[in-house]
Amino acid sequence: MVYDRIKQQMMDTLPFVRLLGIRIDEIGSGTSKVSMPEDPKLNNHLGTQHAGALFTLAETASGAAMAGGFAELILGLRPVAKESRIQYQKVAKGATRAEGRVPGDLAALKAELKEQGKVAFPVEVDIFDAAGTLAAQVQVDWYLSEKRA
Repeated sequence: MVYDRIKQQMMDTLPFVRLLGIRIDEIGSGTSKVSMPEDPKLNNHLGTQHAGALFTLAETASGAAMAGGFAELILGLRPVAKESRIQYQKVAKGATRAEGRVPGDLAALKAELKEQGKVAFPVEVDIFDAAGTLAAQVQVDWYLSEKRA
């Protein structure tokens, strides 16, 4: 399946993501589920997951959702995360998971890409800790353009 190929491609080309133990659990059409284990090496001075690790989890989930939304086109595209915003809600205790989604109309975004050769859009991500508590909300703005020769 195309989503499995995207998942494998991402894991093969993102060594920092692998270093943190992040796993892409699921990719769908504009959606993703990504997880990060509990590991003392990922903790901050409070003994909870470090903000940098949480951000990387969210950025990975946003990229997976973006790639899933453009699955049939992604190999010919140059995706760049242009801007990010994160709002921490609560400390994240234990293992964490992130759920990403493209809130826009994928068909309209693909039409813009076809017409303009580029498209920019947000991807929203919610991060939950082991107890299911919402730890952070993230928005990553992606810019896609056709690969340069």
